Amino acid sequence: MKSVMARITVVLLLLWAAFPSAAQLTAIADPAHAGKLSIAASVVVENPFAAGNALEKPSFRPGESVLVEIRGTLLPGYHTYPIHVRTAVQDSVGLSTIKIGAGALKIAWPISETDPVAVVEEALGGKVLELAESFVWTVELLIPADTREGLVDQELVVKAQVCDNRGCTWGTHRLNVRLFVSGAVVTPSAELLKRTASLTPPEPKVVGDPVAEKSKPVNAGSKQYSPQAVATRLPVLPSPAEVIVEGVYPEATIQDPAAFASFLEKPTPAAKGGKEGLWAFVLQGVFWGAVSLVTPCVFPMIPVTVSIFLKHKSESWATPIFHALVYCATIVVVMTLAALAFLSVFVWLSISVVFNIALGLVFIVFALSLFGMYDIELPSFMTQFTSAREQQGGYVGTFFMALTFSMLSFACVAPFLGGFGGTATSEGVGLVHKILGGVAFSATFASPFFILALFPKLLGAMPRSGGWMTSVKITMGFVELAAAVKFFRLAEIRNGEAAFFTYDVSLALTIVTFLAAGAYLLQFISLPSDDPDVRQVPVPRLILGMAAFAMALYLVPGLWHDSKGGRIRPQGIVFAWIDAFLLPDSDGNEELDFGGDLALALERSRSDDRPVFVDFTGVTCVNCKLNEKNVFPRPEVRRQLERYHLVQLHTDRVIDTFVPAGTSTEEKLRLAESNAVFRDTVFGLNQLPLYAVIRPATR
Repeated sequence: MKSVMARITVVLLLLWAAFPSAAQLTAIADPAHAGKLSIAASVVVENPFAAGNALEKPSFRPGESVLVEIRGTLLPGYHTYPIHVRTAVQDSVGLSTIKIGAGALKIAWPISETDPVAVVEEALGGKVLELAESFVWTVELLIPADTREGLVDQELVVKAQVCDNRGCTWGTHRLNVRLFVSGAVVTPSAELLKRTASLTPPEPKVVGDPVAEKSKPVNAGSKQYSPQAVATRLPVLPSPAEVIVEGVYPEATIQDPAAFASFLEKPTPAAKGGKEGLWAFVLQGVFWGAVSLVTPCVFPMIPVTVSIFLKHKSESWATPIFHALVYCATIVVVMTLAALAFLSVFVWLSISVVFNIALGLVFIVFALSLFGMYDIELPSFMTQFTSAREQQGGYVGTFFMALTFSMLSFACVAPFLGGFGGTATSEGVGLVHKILGGVAFSATFASPFFILALFPKLLGAMPRSGGWMTSVKITMGFVELAAAVKFFRLAEIRNGEAAFFTYDVSLALTIVTFLAAGAYLLQFISLPSDDPDVRQVPVPRLILGMAAFAMALYLVPGLWHDSKGGRIRPQGIVFAWIDAFLLPDSDGNEELDFGGDLALALERSRSDDRPVFVDFTGVTCVNCKLNEKNVFPRPEVRRQLERYHLVQLHTDRVIDTFVPAGTSTEEKLRLAESNAVFRDTVFGLNQLPLYAVIRPATR
C-alpha cells in the first residue's frame, strides 16, 4: 500500500511540474551588492494539491493574499538592517525598505522578518539591530477584489544598505511577481483590509533599553535629523546622472536674505557665469587700485608725470593726450600681468599649508615695510635698463618712462596687490574674473594720469604730498598685519583644529591691531618715518583714530561666552564681516540640521519626496561663514530651509562631524576634493559658496 501511495505522489508531482505555475517570480539584483549580498525570492504555495489546485492549472482568486518569501544571504563580514525595528540610537534612514512598484497589489503591513541581532556600535554609544549571514522577509500581498482574470504583474522594490567595517553600500533590488488570477471573488478578512489600508509602512518600532529609548531618534534630512551627533560611514556622493538640478542661487555672497528665502520657496535655475560675483570681484580690484594711488611711491609722481606730458613741444593739442594714453596703456598692461600672476598663484597655492604660512609672513614683511622699517626695492639693473631708454623721446621714451615708473612703484603697490590677490583664495575665480579684476586694478591705478592730461587745471586742486601720505601708508600696514593673522589661522585649520592661531587668539590679535592703529592715529605712538615736529592731529586723522578705538572696544565681547557656552556676538554687520574673516570654529548652523552625506539625503528624498538643499562650503571660506552665521538663522530663511533635506559639502576639508571618528586628515582632504569635482561636473561653476536645490533622478 505504501509503495502505491508513493507512486501516486510522484505522478502528481510530475503533473504539477508539467503545468504552468500559478506564480512566477523574476529578480534583478543591484550590481552594487555583487559579492556582498545575494537575493532570492519565491511565492509560498502551502499545498499545491488542495481542492481546486490538483491536476489542473493552479491560480489565485481575487480577494486572496499571496505570500512572497525574500531570502537574503550575506557574505562573511557583511551585515544589513531590518525593516520594522530599531534601537533608540539607531538611525531609521539606515533601515531596509520594501515598497510596491508597478502593479495594483497591496502590501499587508508589517512585513514578517527574521529576528535581528543587537550589536554594540561604539560610535553611536549603544546597540543597533543588524541582520547577518542569512535572513528572510515574508511579504503578504493582497489581490484586489476587482482584479480581472488573467496574468497580473506586481513589482516589489527592495532597498537596503550592506555594510562592513569600511563603510556601507546602498543597493536596490527589483522583484517581479507574475500571478494567474481566476475564479470567484473571495472576501478578505477585516484584519487583512486594515493591514493593507496604508500605502506606507508603519514607523519602525523602538526596542531595547528603556532609558536609551528616551534618546532623540534621527531621520535623515528632516528637522529631527541630527547628523552632527554621529557619522557611521564615510560620506558618499551620487553619480551626476542620479541628480536633477532644480535651482542654483546666483549669488555667492547673499546680499538680500528675502530674495534668498524666495529662491528657497521656488527654486529657479541660474545662468552659468556668476555676474554678481564678477562685479564684486571687479569692484575689489578698483578698491585696491585706488588705495595704491595714495602711497608715497605713487602719489607725488602723478603731477610730475602729467607736467612732463604737458611740456611736450608740439603744435597739436592732442600730443599730450596721446603720450598719456601710451603711458597709461603701458601701466595697465604691466599691472594687469602682475595682478594676473598674483591671482593665479594665490588661487593655485591657497590650498597649501606651507603657502598660507609663507603668505602670512609676506604680509608681515609688507607691513614692516609700510611702517618704514625698510624699503622693498627691485634690482637696480632693471630700473637702469628702462631709465636709459627714456631719453629716446617720443612715444618710445614715454613707454619706457611708464615701465620705469611701474617698477619703482612696485615697492609700494605690492602689498596692496597682494591684498587683492588674497581675496581670490576665499572663492573660486575663473580666468575671465582674474583678467577683468586685474584690468580693474591697473586701470584705476593709471586713470589719474590720463584724466589730468585731459584736464590740466585739475592739477592745482590736487592735495600736496606730505605727512598725510605717511599716515595712510602706516595705517595700511596695520591692515596688512590683520591679514597676516587671518592667513596664519587659515594655514592651521586647513588640516584640522587650530592649536596656536585659535579663533580667540586671532580675534585678540585683531583687537590689539585696532588699538595700535588708534594709538598711532591719535599720536600716542609714533614711528621712524613720522615727522617729529608735527604735533597737531588733523581732523580726519582724529576721526579715524576714534573709529579704530571704538572698533577695538566693539569686538571685545566676542572673546566672551555666555552661561550656555555660546560665544557672545556683538550686533551688526561689522562683527559679522570680521567674524567671517577670522573663520570661526563653529559652522553657524547649530539650529539647522545639516548632514554631509548627499547620497543618504537623496535616498531619503526618494522616500518622502522632499528636495535636497546643498551648501557647497569650506572651512577656509569667508563668504561661506558670513552667509551661514548671519543669513541662514534668519526666521524667513530658516523657515524655508526646514522644508529640505540639508547637506553641506566642504570643498577644502570635510569636517569631523561628517566622518566617523578616527578618519585621517588625508581622507578628509580626499573627500573634499571629490566634493569640488562633483560641484564642477554637475553645476559647471567653480564658485564658493554655491547653493543648489536638487532631487534624485529616480523616485
